[in-house]
Amino acid sequence: MKTVKAWEEKGVDIPAPYARQIKVLFAPDKEGVEELTFSHAILPRGGQTDYHVHDRPELIYIVSGKGICKHDGEETAVQEDVALWVPKGEWHQMINTGDAPLKLATIFVPAYTAGENYKRCLDAAQAAGVAKQ
Repeated sequence: MKTVKAWEEKGVDIPAPYARQIKVLFAPDKEGVEELTFSHAILPRGGQTDYHVHDRPELIYIVSGKGICKHDGEETAVQEDVALWVPKGEWHQMINTGDAPLKLATIFVPAYTAGENYKRCLDAAQAAGVAKQ
């Protein structure tokens, strides 16, 4: 068995305009878990992810907080204890509309490496920052 204490993990801080903290807890390059990627993300008040798509499905579980998920032209309200299945190829974005951080747990199968997961998020934030200049 492998055990990870999320509060001890450093993670990666994604800069504005998609500011959030992401901690990949299990992945092929994190604890040697080849089958999936499991991560924890915290979106601050007013925070959001970029509107993005993956080449594999994503399971998102709302640990705490509330917000909306924009997906393929629709919006779905989310709050603590809601789970979302995002099929591969479906565009989606998480937005914190609450007064507290929006905490998410996500799973990808098959796995991305932690490096791939962080890079996609960092590249999106950098591209958006360059576009604003």
